[in-house]
Amino acid sequence: MNGGGKNPMYNYSVKAIVEDVNGDLIIGTWAAGLLRLHRGTHTFYRYPKLNATNSAYSLYLDNRQRLWIGTWGYGIIRMDNPQNIRHPKIHQYPYTTSHFDTYYKIVHDPVTKCLWACTREGVCYLDEDTPNSEWKSYTNIGGNWLNFNNDIATDGYGNIWLCTQNNGILQVNTQPSAFKLWELDTSHTRLTINYIYSIFTTDGENFWLGLNPYGIALYNRRTGSTLFNQEIPGFADIPARVLTTSISSITRRSNGETWFATNSYGVIVKPVGKPAYQLKHETHPTVIKEDFVNTTFESRDKTMWIGHRNGLSTIDANNHSSIITLKEGKQDYSNCDIRHISQDKEGNIWLATDNEGIIRVSGNPLNNKALRYKQYNPTHHNFSINDATACMEDYEGRLWAISNSGGLFLYNKENDSFEPKNREYHLPGDRVHAITEDDLGGLWLTTDYALVHIIMEKNNDKPQDISYFTSEDGLGDVLFSPNTTCKHGKEIFFGSRTSIFSFIPSQESGKSKKKRSNLVITDVIVDDQPFSQLDSADKEDISKEMPNYTRQLTIPAKVKKFVVEFALLTYGNTEKNVYAYMLEGYDDDWQYCNGGIHKASFQNLPSGNYTLRIKANDGYGHWQDLPYTITIKVLPPWYASRTFYMLYILMFIGGIFATARWYKDHLKTKNSLQMGVILTNITHELLTPLTVISATIYKLKEMAPQYEGDYQVMDSNISRTTRLLRQILEVRKSQAGQLRLLVSKNDIISFVEKAVENIRPMAEHQRITLSLEKPTRGDGQAWFDNDKLDKILYNLLSNAIKYNKAGGKIDVKLSLNKEQAVISIADNGIGMSKDKLRHLYTRFFDGDYRKQKQPGTGIGLSLTHDLVKLHRGNILCESTEGEGTTFIVTIPVKKSSYAPQEIDQSGKSKAVDLEVIQSTAPTNKLVPLEDEKEKTNLTPLHQSIFIRKNVSKILVVEDNEELLALMLQVLSKNYHVFTAKNGKQALNVIMKEQLDLVVSDVMMPVMDGIELTQRIKGDKSFWQLPVILLTAKNKDEDKTDAYSIGADAYITKPFKFEELEVRINALLANRKRIIEKIENEVSLSTNTRDENDVDAHLSNPDQAFITRATEMVMQHLDDSEYNRKSFAKDMAMGESTLYNKVKATTGQTVVEFITAIRMKEAQRMMQADPNILISEVATRVGFNTPKYFSKCFKKEFGIYPREYAEKLKNS
Repeated sequence: MNGGGKNPMYNYSVKAIVEDVNGDLIIGTWAAGLLRLHRGTHTFYRYPKLNATNSAYSLYLDNRQRLWIGTWGYGIIRMDNPQNIRHPKIHQYPYTTSHFDTYYKIVHDPVTKCLWACTREGVCYLDEDTPNSEWKSYTNIGGNWLNFNNDIATDGYGNIWLCTQNNGILQVNTQPSAFKLWELDTSHTRLTINYIYSIFTTDGENFWLGLNPYGIALYNRRTGSTLFNQEIPGFADIPARVLTTSISSITRRSNGETWFATNSYGVIVKPVGKPAYQLKHETHPTVIKEDFVNTTFESRDKTMWIGHRNGLSTIDANNHSSIITLKEGKQDYSNCDIRHISQDKEGNIWLATDNEGIIRVSGNPLNNKALRYKQYNPTHHNFSINDATACMEDYEGRLWAISNSGGLFLYNKENDSFEPKNREYHLPGDRVHAITEDDLGGLWLTTDYALVHIIMEKNNDKPQDISYFTSEDGLGDVLFSPNTTCKHGKEIFFGSRTSIFSFIPSQESGKSKKKRSNLVITDVIVDDQPFSQLDSADKEDISKEMPNYTRQLTIPAKVKKFVVEFALLTYGNTEKNVYAYMLEGYDDDWQYCNGGIHKASFQNLPSGNYTLRIKANDGYGHWQDLPYTITIKVLPPWYASRTFYMLYILMFIGGIFATARWYKDHLKTKNSLQMGVILTNITHELLTPLTVISATIYKLKEMAPQYEGDYQVMDSNISRTTRLLRQILEVRKSQAGQLRLLVSKNDIISFVEKAVENIRPMAEHQRITLSLEKPTRGDGQAWFDNDKLDKILYNLLSNAIKYNKAGGKIDVKLSLNKEQAVISIADNGIGMSKDKLRHLYTRFFDGDYRKQKQPGTGIGLSLTHDLVKLHRGNILCESTEGEGTTFIVTIPVKKSSYAPQEIDQSGKSKAVDLEVIQSTAPTNKLVPLEDEKEKTNLTPLHQSIFIRKNVSKILVVEDNEELLALMLQVLSKNYHVFTAKNGKQALNVIMKEQLDLVVSDVMMPVMDGIELTQRIKGDKSFWQLPVILLTAKNKDEDKTDAYSIGADAYITKPFKFEELEVRINALLANRKRIIEKIENEVSLSTNTRDENDVDAHLSNPDQAFITRATEMVMQHLDDSEYNRKSFAKDMAMGESTLYNKVKATTGQTVVEFITAIRMKEAQRMMQADPNILISEVATRVGFNTPKYFSKCFKKEFGIYPREYAEKLKNS
């Protein structure tokens, strides 16, 4: 029919369109029948009416160009010649009103070669190659929920896909199942069968079944009949109770016997054509170790191995039996629970045990001593082989083992160990029930969830292909039994609860599983936000495409976590899908997703470029890779960006230049410091020869006094050289920043006056008038550093004398207020030019002193300038060439002007050795340092150690032989002198002789003076021995170090022998005087001491301390709890302070001091009353037990108190 040029379809409801081989379109409508659109003329033609409603709801054109029409309410019509519009050949398939009358869609499946259609009532199919076939309902789907299918499709793999009305999409495999299930008929028995425990067949038709928990069954799968226990021919004589136990293993021997292992009654043996009989421990003790038998096995030498719950036994073909001890040395497996026995090609027997893992047995079973054992029971990543259930060697010689908790294991010959394979092979669950091998070399395993087929690569331990079969593949809801499998020919059998599961493997096994599904990216989640919910700017920054199309992701630095989600497009049981991913550049291996997870999560990834690879397992053992990789670029934070790296590089380069410059300056400083150290060492070394010269002059004065004038010149030059060396040392300390300010409160007026008087002889020698103007009123007390101010005044005054002429004058003026002191020194000498003034304080600037014929070094004014600045003061110089020079020094005198560490904390005024200038005659005037006057230690309270001799014994220790010889000559006049060249020799002398004093140099080989002093003061036998240290070192810290270790005096080189002798005499006299006073202090009781004696003691601070300390102890004499802590509290001192004070004044610890007083008082009590009880004395002097009191008394006086009392009584 011609359309008349207009489209007649505008008001038709079109339901289906197909295209024929000519390119014409065939159109099906809701109620307008079937139409054809001619390709060339674009003309519509109408087919004859199809049915009462004229509906053509669905169309399918097969490869023979037959048109299949699904109608609404009138079934299916086949049109064999759709090209003939006027007279088509139509075949109507029968239908009923209530069944398959409405067809939504028709499709063709090339695998089944059937047409498939979905209807309101379910799915039907038609075999198009079968003549006169009819549409049949497909009943293998099951479930009423399959009604009302709206659409159907095929995938070319034998699967049809259904779109249901209320239950989503369903995948149905239409291929016939290769698996068969044979159910046991248990209707005629009262036995309760939990599951089939063991299975064996000889012909593939009759099956011996071991049941749990009751007995044996013989099943014929052809007839479906089942005989139980005594119903079986030959078993009538077996007691019923024997057949009410579990049969865990069935084995056919090579002689035709069938062995049934029972869990309580040994082994039942069924010979061919003979009645069955029982082997049990009672009747066959050499064969059956115990009646609980788990398994039996016949090795290639026809020996039967019997595995018990607690051990192993054998019987060979000649009926020689043996109980295997399973012991070798310290190895003892006699209690192993054997579940399975197998043999490898080398003849080794492998035992799978439930409590000892796998055990390998090698050797002759009839000779226990010849058997060797090796145990394998590792646990890898929660996969344990300890509870092994079977062990099997395949055709390639691979040894496999299975366990209840670890799954599948493969033996590694190189490592001699079993390695878990569950995770590597992605086996479902952790348990493998049974394992066997088909004739093609494929492994078959039963698990909780699936039947697994593994094909291994030839001569390799890697799997070539793994397939999984589940209920969707025709297994149904089968639950496999543990270790229950057998073979007959090519057919494999597995036992389940009450059925036998069988199949015949072939080369095609698993091929139907090789369908491929697409792996796609489904989403990218950034900080818990799906990609679709990100704002447009963030989407643009992260990816230019949507997640399922993206090839590159850019992750900003602010993102903490991002997730890539993916999915395998399978519509069956998606829980079987396994996913894995690897981020190259971050992961070293594939990361597997467990528990149905299908996403890769990344958190706090370091910046950089990565490549994401993804793969998935479709649940049938086949891996599908994502067809592309995803590049992931993680941006660095702003401080790690390229711009900042450039800045860092520039900073690094700058740092290199700065370091190079610093290193250059450091080398200069280092060289300067090295030169300074060398200069310091040379200076120190020069002081020792000066001491030798000074000692020689001292000796010559006594021998030839007529040369007094020459001696004065020598002494003057020695003093000048010494001052020069001291100035060099001061400059060195100034350069090194080691000058330390220590101010104390003193009379500055007297100090300046004394400094002027000391230098007056030099001025008078040059015939220069020296005057001093000082304040006549007010207090001269001020805070200043005596040592530093003395050096300042000496340098300025000596400089004024040097650069003045005979008959000149020098005016010194001192003005003082509360804030500062101003000292001006004015002369009328040669003066200086302005050019010279600019270099006035430059070190080693000579100032033309040679023109004045005066000695100079150019360091005096430089040192003076440094000392004034150190003293927080200022120095000014006004000079006119030819008229004279004036120096004005200003220093602060308030205590608050100085830092706490710069203030002398002792609170005492400090005297100082002022520079003394010798003009016509040497002076013997000495002003020793206050802390050197009476630096001594007290002796202990033992009268027995107070040794007095008319001539004191002293030891002189000096490494300079010349100086040592001179000191020996000089000091031998008044003392008994011993000598040593180093500290080690000195200790030997001290140990042999009872000395009164030691004089030692500091810097010596082998052992120096510091260590020698430490050894003396640290030994209780010699701690009271006074020590004088001689050294060229004159730093404050050097003196502090010497005094801190216990030195009694510190004399710097070069020294005058008069000074040394005065120090020696003072120390010896002070030591003697203090010993006498302490003896009197302790011997007198507190109540008998007179006031004059107390006043005499209080005149000395140390003696006053001892007096008060003794009184405190006496007040608590009978208190046994009175200790160091209580003592410190009474003395209002800290424990450490009290300890140091007592140690310094008595040489004793606090405990020793208290004990000494208690012992002395105990001695006094016993002298007053020799009959007094020792226990009473002990209590009155603070001892809890007489025994400890006696021990202390013996230690103090060398005699026990009871013996002492007896001597007192006798005397």
